[in-house]
Amino acid sequence: MRFERILTHRCTIVLTGQKIGETGYGKPIYGELPIENVPCRADQIRRRASVDQYGVDFIIENILFLGPDRQIPSGAKIKDIQDLQGNVVLEGMYSPQNAKPVYSKVRLHHYEITLQKESDSDGEKES
Repeated sequence: MRFERILTHRCTIVLTGQKIGETGYGKPIYGELPIENVPCRADQIRRRASVDQYGVDFIIENILFLGPDRQIPSGAKIKDIQDLQGNVVLEGMYSPQNAKPVYSKVRLHHYEITLQKESDSDGEKES
């Protein structure tokens, strides 16, 4: 099965600090440059945290899978993760915490990126 078939979601990668134009005097203007409609797959992975007398606690991480042609530069953000019908899969803005390349026997197969939800307007951080 080809890996591209499981990339059933689409997201926007926002590159920060990119040159987006120039002033009338030739000075560069820096800002955010969005790359839209990027094939991806968002999934939730359960990581076991602890077992105690009250039960088992789990930490749930959001993982984003990207094809081998989509390396995420540092400082980039991920937003608008939707399925092919336009339904929201993960709402909000996310920053990549850990981008791991995964190799097949001979070449790069895909990237697995752990996502951290960005702060909301009220200053709280979610995970």
